[in-house]
Amino acid sequence: MPGRKAPESVRRDEILRAAYRVAARDRLGGLTIRAVATEAGVSAGLLLFHFESKDGLLIDLLDWMLSHTIVAGEFHQRAPAGLPPIAWLLSIVERDLAHLLKQRERVELFYDYWVLGTRHPVIRRLIRRALHRYRDAFRPAAHAIIASQPERYAQLTADDLAGVCAAFIEGCATQTILDPSRFNAQRAMVTLHALILPSAGADTSSLAHVASHITYP
Repeated sequence: MPGRKAPESVRRDEILRAAYRVAARDRLGGLTIRAVATEAGVSAGLLLFHFESKDGLLIDLLDWMLSHTIVAGEFHQRAPAGLPPIAWLLSIVERDLAHLLKQRERVELFYDYWVLGTRHPVIRRLIRRALHRYRDAFRPAAHAIIASQPERYAQLTADDLAGVCAAFIEGCATQTILDPSRFNAQRAMVTLHALILPSAGADTSSLAHVASHITYP
């Protein structure tokens, strides 16, 4: 008696996970219908039923990957009780950077897609939209910082602060991929703390004074 068929949404997710394994192993050049179907244990026809074409698979895999890689969660929306706004923002940056560094394969694939996006408008639009959403996730902390010290930040907007935070993390991710032997993520965070919190003095040798309560994903 044949086994129960998996719901279409479950089967589709299984195929996307198989596509990710193929892309992580063979990069986007090896992402073929046959390779993904073999990895997923399904027929090429079933794969095409869900994604219509290789281009459709590429786009849907990117969308799936972005939703699992560039993640802005509840921590971006509300500061833990008693944590000053600047410490909250630094904690978000530290947490997100740690999250990205644990997903090296996905970050590498993201840059493969970035290159592909220079000649693929749909992919370029998906990447741009995801980056905009991620930058916007820093706005609550940025607004809180400006409100806490309006004179110091009189010339800045929440968008300015949010954009710099997102750019810092994206730049660190790039250096991790392209120049791993010279880039040290912890030193980058210590440097950022020293620039933003110069009064911390010698305490900038440790990250504990800002985010000891953070548990990295």
